[in-house]
Amino acid sequence: MSRRRTVLVHASVVLLVGCGSTRLHVPGALSPAPRPGTEAVLQAGFARVDITPPPGVGLAGNGPEGGEARGYRLRLYARVLVLADGGGNRLALVVADLGLSSALLHRRVAALTARTDGIGVDRLVIAVTHTHAGPGHFFEAAGYNDQGSSVAGFDPVMVDSLTARIARAVHAAVADLRPARVAWGSRAIWGQTRIRSLPAILRNIPLPSAPADAPGLPQEYQLVDPELVMLRVDQRDPTSGVFRPAGAFSIFAMHGTGNAPSNDLLDPDIQGLVERRLERHIDGDGGRRGFVPRAVYLFANGAEGDVSPAWPPQSRCNVPTLAPLPALNGPFTRTLWEWRAPTATHLGACRHAAREAISVIGKNVGDGAVALFDALGPALTDRLELGRSFATLFLRDSARALGICSEPALGLSTLVGADDAHTRIDGWRLFGLFDVGLEQGSPNPDVPGCQGHKRQLFDAAFRGLANRLFISGNLPSYAQVMVLRLGNRVIGAVPGEVTTTAGRRMREQMLASAREAGQPVSAALILGHANGYMEYVTTAEEYTAQYYEGGSTIYGPGEAAMFTRELGRLAASVSRGDSLPASAAPPLDLDVGHRRQILAGKSSTHVPAPRIERVWCSADTLYAWLQLGAAGEWPVATGDVAAQARVEVVVNDAARTVVSWDDDPALEMHLRSRRGSLAWWELRWSGVKGRTYRVRIPSGVESDPVACSLP
Repeated sequence: MSRRRTVLVHASVVLLVGCGSTRLHVPGALSPAPRPGTEAVLQAGFARVDITPPPGVGLAGNGPEGGEARGYRLRLYARVLVLADGGGNRLALVVADLGLSSALLHRRVAALTARTDGIGVDRLVIAVTHTHAGPGHFFEAAGYNDQGSSVAGFDPVMVDSLTARIARAVHAAVADLRPARVAWGSRAIWGQTRIRSLPAILRNIPLPSAPADAPGLPQEYQLVDPELVMLRVDQRDPTSGVFRPAGAFSIFAMHGTGNAPSNDLLDPDIQGLVERRLERHIDGDGGRRGFVPRAVYLFANGAEGDVSPAWPPQSRCNVPTLAPLPALNGPFTRTLWEWRAPTATHLGACRHAAREAISVIGKNVGDGAVALFDALGPALTDRLELGRSFATLFLRDSARALGICSEPALGLSTLVGADDAHTRIDGWRLFGLFDVGLEQGSPNPDVPGCQGHKRQLFDAAFRGLANRLFISGNLPSYAQVMVLRLGNRVIGAVPGEVTTTAGRRMREQMLASAREAGQPVSAALILGHANGYMEYVTTAEEYTAQYYEGGSTIYGPGEAAMFTRELGRLAASVSRGDSLPASAAPPLDLDVGHRRQILAGKSSTHVPAPRIERVWCSADTLYAWLQLGAAGEWPVATGDVAAQARVEVVVNDAARTVVSWDDDPALEMHLRSRRGSLAWWELRWSGVKGRTYRVRIPSGVESDPVACSLP
């Protein structure tokens, strides 16, 4: 997250937070004791819900320079898998196409599902894919709401709408519970991910090494965790009684940063393509157009803290540069400076390169998921023992006992950005002469105290005073940690971005602890971005390097060891048919930042019928201007996935064959303008094949035909 922070924006947000911070008291709704069900066999249920907000929200993940959403490319979904055994135990897994997870959202959803479905905070996981093109404004800490994008603020309507949609999807998955067969498996996918901070990972003791069967790739490609681990799920058809493929849940370590940082469209990124690739394969009609798949694939993120997709350098746009104003740069005038943005031509070229990279990586990872899913068919079984353990850590109040710093802090390397995506202030020097640490890998071993090695804002002059006054209070104070047992796997759900080596150490401890407790488990997994967010978790060795990941490990070098101990303890205490004590999920007092209305709270009553104003072709792209009603409204009570796309491109034949729709990666919807409750859009479809097409809105509106010829 937050790869493009700047000091100036940070300072302005500090003033904003101080003027109107919102505090919330959020109770923890634990699950009631399970009641045995009518089915004495393993059951599974799936659901999916559309969570695509309207334009105008901030895109979270790139910090204060994250853009304002001006439309969308692929729709964002929350996908749900509920598992239940004959003893009444239920576990709900949610994977949402969002940038960061949120303890506030997790607890709000659990408050509803505990009452309706017996699934409280201890039996609910809400993880995210970590796309950097998802909305913000629903997080548990002021810093992430007020600094998560260029659109600052916490919006209760965003929280309410996400809560209602996800809770309804969990309820729908419970209603879909049917006898099921499952199988675990894994497959190595090499060459699609790389270690982005190689000098930091090479500080670890012992030195990380590639597995013996690793292909002949550069070192940064060999040191990743390449395993895509999958739980395949088949459900019994209620009519025929035959078990049919229904969906899957998997974990794979890869940052959601395929899009260029200058992107301004909502989009699930590479993960969205992987999700759709397997879903359409399971359905067996991957060529059909215009409809939401029946199958559901939850593609979660693992220990990806230092892992980027293998995108090419040309897909990263240049950042603004500080340049003198030409009119004032003369012999008798003082030189003034301005941030000069890259040209539109350059931005267009790098965004196109990013889209090409997303397509290639998404296909390669998706093909691996398809191959693994098919290979698991012969291993399906109706046995899957379920269990869970859950704890809430008070990071500030229990810092000494947890072995972490009592006050969170950000390093200057956080402002610089990740090593493969620097910000505009990378290498900046005070007065152009003095190095103040605004670069990757610039530790200060003379920094005293718990946060040693971490250069902080103005620490040389004020010894951390700036952090105490303006930063630490806006960072998370709690961490929700969970361990699930799904058959012979234990899964540690961590509210942050765990690096590769830190994740490996956590898995080893979980596996050893579970086995010592007598559990028949064969593997341990890390599920990142789950049930909250507290930035990065690096090893103590990586922390001393003070690359971006170490600078963003906010509670100091002891964080990884803290999570390792806690996950080991929870793995040894996984339980099934019981209720947990209230101390497992005490109330949280959250400072969520400046409250602001970003989304409209209710629908307009005077929205005219949609219409198509103009359709034309240029080169290999079809364009259309559309009027589609209220762009800024996102009612809390609606938003479920429709059975049909809202906008389609069809061939001008008798059958009106659908060739694209507004959940197709080749089609983009850009907001042109809005006046009052009305919104005008521009559709761009880059799949032209030299035929005659129409644009259609399924409510009955259809354009005149337009002939497109390839250049």
